[in-house]
Amino acid sequence: MIFKADSHAKINLFLYVTGKREDGYHTLCSLMTRVDLCDSLGFEFGREQVSISCSHPDVPSDNTNIAARAACLFFEEFYHKKGGKKAGVAITLEKEIPVGAGLGGGSSNAAVVLNVLNKKYHYPFSRRELMDMGLFLGADVPFFIHGGPALAKGVGDRLETALPLQPYHVLLFYPGIQALTGEVYKKMDFSLTKRGKSNINNPLKSGRTGSVVDIKSGLHNDLETAALIRYPDIGLAKKELLQFQPEGVLMSGSGSTFFALFSCFRKANQAYAALYTKWKGSGKKVFLTSFVQTL
Repeated sequence: MIFKADSHAKINLFLYVTGKREDGYHTLCSLMTRVDLCDSLGFEFGREQVSISCSHPDVPSDNTNIAARAACLFFEEFYHKKGGKKAGVAITLEKEIPVGAGLGGGSSNAAVVLNVLNKKYHYPFSRRELMDMGLFLGADVPFFIHGGPALAKGVGDRLETALPLQPYHVLLFYPGIQALTGEVYKKMDFSLTKRGKSNINNPLKSGRTGSVVDIKSGLHNDLETAALIRYPDIGLAKKELLQFQPEGVLMSGSGSTFFALFSCFRKANQAYAALYTKWKGSGKKVFLTSFVQTL
């Protein structure tokens, strides 16, 4: 019997680069939320070892895949630290989230694996322990284990639950280009990131109305200019989205996907239909999504 689980994408509603550590990792302050674009993971339990299969040509189908690494790490910790039995799992991965798109697909896959295995083996690890394991795999993994909208600081290890967000329809445009995070950081002018650091939390304060936050006026990404310098062709995505006059447009993470916020579904759907028809079959992808705010 195969157990199925959804693996959501994320977007960064703001992202500030706050520093660089001696080990080379950059520290950030970023507000992230999941959206309802999902990969699908299937699990066959009771295997002797970990295996993974994925039909996407750019995703490895061996134990270098981050989802397989997550399973191996879980079983290693389960066996050595919790006295659990040696076990394995066969994972199938159906990709919908574009690869190298700034949408956290791999990190989300890893988080789902950790959460599913933890449930299967009757919760041997606390959420904090799972998040610590996740950080070993990738900076965004703890966010996906955490759940709903969150303010991530440090290298992604310090997470604060954010207030509920004003709902928007979110149009994603992936321009068919994989952006490498390391290449984007090489193009950054770190002197520019110092501007406005004291105002990082202002979007969460100035946009607050009652118990929700309207983030449209707080959209910001320190990595966007660097990504456009390194991969100028991704600017097409921003140009295409802006023509529909959304409430805001921003690049997610280190790129290459841009997203647009629409309060009106009709307007968002018209934009989606136009872009989908224009770029169908080109390698560029358009998705109409919305915020996922449940834990």
